[in-house]
Amino acid sequence: MSLENIQLTITLSDPKLTPERLQTDTRTILSEIEKFDGVQNADLMPIEKAKPGAKSIGGFLVGILTAEINAKNLKALVGYLGDRLYGKAIKMKIKSKGNGQ
Repeated sequence: MSLENIQLTITLSDPKLTPERLQTDTRTILSEIEKFDGVQNADLMPIEKAKPGAKSIGGFLVGILTAEINAKNLKALVGYLGDRLYGKAIKMKIKSKGNGQ
């Protein structure tokens, strides 16, 4: 695996939660990810990157965040998120500049 940074898009969803509660949960996960070893950058997804019909609060897409992490720590972060969000719907898009995936 390349030692280049990996771009992650993480989407949380829970139809039982209000958009406000989902965004609060997303901000909590974001604050945890920001402290994770190897994370270079993490933020909420801005509305400018929204698909038509997407929900937003305060200029950010509900339940979506992005992170940039070095390849060495990717597996640990994915494992952490799996444990932390066990039983919840989560979707991850992983993109590496080195291999285009």
